[in-house]
Amino acid sequence: MNNNRGSYGSYQPSYGGSPTSTIKNPSTQVPKGTELNDRDRLNDMLATEKWLTDGFNVFVRETSHQQLYHDVLQILNETHHACRDVFNLMFEKGWYSLHPEQPSHVADHYHKFSGYQSQFPNQNQSSYNQYQGVGQHPRDF
Repeated sequence: MNNNRGSYGSYQPSYGGSPTSTIKNPSTQVPKGTELNDRDRLNDMLATEKWLTDGFNVFVRETSHQQLYHDVLQILNETHHACRDVFNLMFEKGWYSLHPEQPSHVADHYHKFSGYQSQFPNQNQSSYNQYQGVGQHPRDF
């Protein structure tokens, strides 16, 4: 994969405000048939990387041993980078397209969820301030 982590392809946004606009590069042709082609392989790789990052996220979140936590966190970060590399390659080849959201829909969702903030407990404190003692975290109880 590309370790440059820079921009890929000649991406040109095509968003003109219509609901059918997509953000996509021209598609690279692949042979059609029953055998796996490059697009099929990259789709499988992307699905696998997503599955791995989901699993490592749970692992890191629930790991209590500090060194194991740091090791798995590093693996998680590397897995996220690999996932992004596969996504970028697929996007560059035109095999992954994005559909931009309408600004009015974004505003509707913002208004819908901004009202939930008042329902959160302890709004004026961080979640760690409520625990007494040095070095104690919610997980320690």
